[in-house]
Amino acid sequence: MAGKYDKYVINPPHVQICAGDDGRVVFDGLMVQHTELGYNMLMGLQFVTKPVVSDNPCHTHNFHEFLAWYGGNPNDPEDFGAEVVLYLGEEMEKHVFTRPTIVSLPEGFPHCPLEITRVDRPIIQIEIMLVGEGGTREALFEKDKKTRKPVTVKVIGKTGR
Repeated sequence: MAGKYDKYVINPPHVQICAGDDGRVVFDGLMVQHTELGYNMLMGLQFVTKPVVSDNPCHTHNFHEFLAWYGGNPNDPEDFGAEVVLYLGEEMEKHVFTRPTIVSLPEGFPHCPLEITRVDRPIIQIEIMLVGEGGTREALFEKDKKTRKPVTVKVIGKTGR
């Protein structure tokens, strides 16, 4: 049944993103883009059930980004059961998260690589990028600028309203 406010309801499609270097799946979840939202924002959510290494070298964006990790236990929101390693800044300062965490990455701030090194129980990873058309990802170090291969994005489901 069509409703008066259907335009405000979005069913994000199931999306897989594969690494450019070896084709391994680095994102397998729900993702909605600015074109579906009608707002300069992209949001992705995935359940992480095993360790994963992203294919992103230390890089920057021309937009603000948020990364978040939550435990999957509805009875205990602080039950995390995983270990996330993220490097921040030009110095690649190592940060290890073993509890629910949100990281705010301002425009131009160097970050990554990212590794989820241990998963005892499924966790939830959320990415929010405040960007529409014209978003960039630039490798910070010269050695990485020439080696980045394009990722493959496969949309498995359809966006619905």
